[in-house]
Amino acid sequence: MDKRQEGSIEYSFDRGVFLLLLGLCAFGLAVVGFFFWYVPTVGLGNIHPVLPYVLGAAIIAVCAVVFWGAIGVALSLISGHSISPSSRYRGFLVKLFLPVMVLFGGLFKIPRIKIERAFVEINNRMVRAMVAGGRRFSPEKIIILMPHCIQWEDCKVKVTKDVANCVGCGRCEIGELLTLADEYGIKLFVLTGGTIARRKLYEYRPDAVVAVACERDLTSGVQDAYPLPVLAVINKRPHGYCMNTGVDIVAIKGAIEELLGRGGRPARAVIS
Repeated sequence: MDKRQEGSIEYSFDRGVFLLLLGLCAFGLAVVGFFFWYVPTVGLGNIHPVLPYVLGAAIIAVCAVVFWGAIGVALSLISGHSISPSSRYRGFLVKLFLPVMVLFGGLFKIPRIKIERAFVEINNRMVRAMVAGGRRFSPEKIIILMPHCIQWEDCKVKVTKDVANCVGCGRCEIGELLTLADEYGIKLFVLTGGTIARRKLYEYRPDAVVAVACERDLTSGVQDAYPLPVLAVINKRPHGYCMNTGVDIVAIKGAIEELLGRGGRPARAVIS
């Protein structure tokens, strides 16, 4: 067995935990909305008897939108595909539900990595739904972003400045990734951190991204890049975090094929 894959386990996510936190988020926001209506009702009623009902109607409308988003995200997770190609559900997930779910997860001592894995999975489903709904991306408008820890730790070649410097020795997957990027005509970058990743997005203005990293970095990266579609692939970590990590080349090729509208294997990963 290849050393890079020793100790790896099949990637999975806890759907039940994610749905529990999603429900708590929607319910918690509804409760907060109720108190925002109930507490000032006495004061508003003294100003004008109609004002409490106006505020109540506004809060009900906000809660309805929140629950609509929660139901859409939940159905996407349960059914295995997004019920709508619209990016609105991704907006609910990325900007509203994820931060609140992390808060509730901390209160209930739920490991953050479980939330992040589920987030990565459902984000990918929603991006695939955009493609299924007719969205297409040209190769020159797609970029692949890789963490620098994918490079073999003893390698002396500097690939973060220019990935073409890779000599293709085979000790890590960078050579294979470079061949894959050249095959499709897609830009590939090996990055040292999130700041550089954001700079590349600003410089090249892609329409879509294939990104590889750990759960935490992928979660923050998808949030930073929104509304840009990102197909996220969790890295392999046979030696732990941030050292001699790896990536499933087949998953990267599948992600590229999906963005090009050619089908392909869904973007998943092997982790350890």
